[in-house]
Amino acid sequence: MRRILWTAVGLFAVGTVAVAADAVAIKLGDFKIKPTNVGAGAELYGHDEVEGKLFLYVNATAAAEFEATEDGEVKVVIEASGTKGEKDLPKFKLTVGGTVVEKEFLLKQADAKAYTFKATVKKGKQKVEIEFLNDEYKENEYDSNLFLHSVKVGK
Repeated sequence: MRRILWTAVGLFAVGTVAVAADAVAIKLGDFKIKPTNVGAGAELYGHDEVEGKLFLYVNATAAAEFEATEDGEVKVVIEASGTKGEKDLPKFKLTVGGTVVEKEFLLKQADAKAYTFKATVKKGKQKVEIEFLNDEYKENEYDSNLFLHSVKVGK
């Protein structure tokens, strides 16, 4: 079943539900995660349903699709947190609709915070990709990890 809500500013579809162009959450369970190192075990990345977040303990890309029902600019709001490596908090690359929006974004704080980005999309299915870039680990000293609490797309 397809639910449609109209507004004066436009219409977007996420998954099988079409919704108003106001920011709409992409379900975390819809994200597919692919580690950079193909040998990384599945326990090092995934969706923690109990805590309601994606966890990336290794460099990996989390990707999901949404459907833009018109061409134009959208806001992508990513609520993220992380643990610091030797020097830096987690960094990620954001790609929307095949276009790099942020090449190397550094989290501003370890606690969960919403970060807003602008992207231009074409009508149709679009992919949001969030790639964790700077995994660092030294036993009993530091362990850089990225957590994604929500991803929203809208006008």
